[in-house]
Amino acid sequence: MELDKKGAEIVGKAIQFWEDKKMISEELAGELRGSYQLRNSNADAIAIYALISAISCGLLAFGALVIDEKWIELLRKQWGISENIVGIGFTMISAVFVFLAKRRQTHSPKARTSNEVYNITIILTVAIAITYWTRSFSDANSNYAIPLLIATIAYGSIAILLRSTLLWTVAIISLAGWWGAQTYYWSGGSFRFLGMNYPLRMTLLGLVIWGFSIVTQRIKPLQFLTEVTYSVGLFLFLLAAWTLSMFGNYDDYTGWKQLKQSYFWYWALGFTIVLIGLIYYAFQKKLDTLRDLCLVFFLLNIYTRYFEYFWDRTNKGIFFALLALSFWFVGRKAEQWRNKVAS
Repeated sequence: MELDKKGAEIVGKAIQFWEDKKMISEELAGELRGSYQLRNSNADAIAIYALISAISCGLLAFGALVIDEKWIELLRKQWGISENIVGIGFTMISAVFVFLAKRRQTHSPKARTSNEVYNITIILTVAIAITYWTRSFSDANSNYAIPLLIATIAYGSIAILLRSTLLWTVAIISLAGWWGAQTYYWSGGSFRFLGMNYPLRMTLLGLVIWGFSIVTQRIKPLQFLTEVTYSVGLFLFLLAAWTLSMFGNYDDYTGWKQLKQSYFWYWALGFTIVLIGLIYYAFQKKLDTLRDLCLVFFLLNIYTRYFEYFWDRTNKGIFFALLALSFWFVGRKAEQWRNKVAS
């Protein structure tokens, strides 16, 4: 059995504790230590970098072939093929890739990284198929949220079928796009829907997606989606809430630029209080993802507030010196707390 560095350290300490307390013999302790080995973290890092490179190259290739050259349109017009035929063709191609990806998973279930790279082709072909299927929504009164809704359902269904966190992430992104476009359509072209502007609507959506991770945790076939739903939902919630702390529930960009940022002080204060509460809760419950993301946005929040309120009023050197001192103090206290808990 292979364990990462942290897991191997925990198991090693447990075995040592049992051996010191005479709960197990030295022979059994030796057998337990030999039952696992340290995973090659360098290989994991290389696999992750390869995945990122493959995704980047795939997107660049897609942009060069489909967007820049528009070769599909050239072939369609030259041969007189209708848009529906192109949609049908790419739907069939997508189905073939889904079948091949499922078969690959059956034969190589442990090659998760390479399997996810394979799913990039599915993402692109499904996107082209939906684009051509929904070309009829091209007039000024059309609801452009419908293609995004179809994409959400398609990517979500394929993600569950292939147990792909990458496809599920794309489905969540499509859902966010659908929510923005659909509420814009429901509001009749207004930037305010049910009294909410875009940042507030996206904050609520992020909160719903973040909370949906509780549902996936309780449904056994969807448990593999819990971590990615939790992380993406939390990130979307924090990102939208950070935007909300700057714009408030204001829906007029021209009017917003004429207002002083102090007008939205209560939104900034609310966001800061939420972050502090989440960070405290994360440290108490030892939730690494929640702690790390909230700390990142807490730093971003501090810099944002500084540029809003103090950029033209304070000495930059003094401000950043005080900021560095405060972070050093927080880091020192966090280290002392961690050492106290470890002991």
